[in-house]
Amino acid sequence: MSNTYVVISGIPAGDSGTGRFVAHLKSRIGELSSGSIRLITKPERPALWLVKMWMQQRAYKHLLQELVLFSILTWRFWIGVFGVMIRPNMQLMLLHPQNLGYQLSLRLLESRKEPPLIYLLDSSFFCISSYNHLPNESFACLRCLKSGFDQILQNNCKPFPRADKYAINFAPRLQKLVRSGHVKVAAQNLRQAELAQKHFGLSSLPSVVGLWTRDWDDVFDQKNESLVDSVISQYSWDILFHGHALDAKGASWIVKLAVLCPELRFMFPFARPKGFEASSNCFFIPCSWESGLQEEIKKSRYVAVPSLWSAPIEGALVKSIVCARGVIVAENLSSFCDELPNGLVLKISAIPKFAAQDLRKAIECNWLPDESIKSVWISDFRNLQSNFVKKLLTLFV
Repeated sequence: MSNTYVVISGIPAGDSGTGRFVAHLKSRIGELSSGSIRLITKPERPALWLVKMWMQQRAYKHLLQELVLFSILTWRFWIGVFGVMIRPNMQLMLLHPQNLGYQLSLRLLESRKEPPLIYLLDSSFFCISSYNHLPNESFACLRCLKSGFDQILQNNCKPFPRADKYAINFAPRLQKLVRSGHVKVAAQNLRQAELAQKHFGLSSLPSVVGLWTRDWDDVFDQKNESLVDSVISQYSWDILFHGHALDAKGASWIVKLAVLCPELRFMFPFARPKGFEASSNCFFIPCSWESGLQEEIKKSRYVAVPSLWSAPIEGALVKSIVCARGVIVAENLSSFCDELPNGLVLKISAIPKFAAQDLRKAIECNWLPDESIKSVWISDFRNLQSNFVKKLLTLFV
């Protein structure tokens, strides 16, 4: 391996939010570095439900092909990682340690002669659950930042997205590495940088480089077509929840809001999870951005992206701002939504009973974003964020 610089990611290029980010990063690295930076990504194992479906359909040949491909990609990944491990002079950027594996991530970081860089994608740098939110709460959890890591056991926090017995050691060891100057960090947005500065005890804010993903070019190019009329004769949905079926993303919070607003219709773009209780005014219609979600957004009165964790720049929020009639977020002082200008999105209370009151007032007065503020934000966001890879690489090479 002759490359001097390497990026190792726990998630490969793909159709997930992070996967689309990695796809954009991969293409831009190729353009900007002319092959001098190598990207090594951990392959994604075929989902169990897909394997079961292929078995039921007797698609044994396709299943075998997928398993062989996964084995080859896994072999290539470990060969690449081994090559990095035996070359401590190689400059390293690390992404998504929880998928990469916490023990492997720490070994890679601690093996470098020059300080490696971690680009922060979520809250795993201080939160064992990555999404710093506790069930049945309406706010982001900052207990570990304020009171120390013993809060992990006190609140019975579990690693996410998968079990990892080394997870409990990652944040404390990373904290020591960053504080001692042995690891550098870069943030997506200002609020995330502020959390990192506090957590790592830095004298100044870490660099804020932004974020862009593979599909945002098309979304921003089509913004004029995607925007809907401010008033239509009948909305398919009063509130469309744009997110996954996770408490931290606000899925259960929206259900509580639906119970308090029985006269409104709420749509969720996923199948109703087992054990996920919801009132009769909640409708579950599985769809992705490409398979109907964008069209449903056009037909909705408001789109809700109420992340209850310290969310950085989320694709669901960005795409909703560009394409929806109006966007609703829950007030969250440690999230990217707190950086948005007044008049761009409707910030309602994070406490459900007050959020219901805020929502009804918005409907009564037909709240809409300020079009001039929205137009400027969309233009500025694209101009600032679309070249984020170049800014990121200046910290790395």
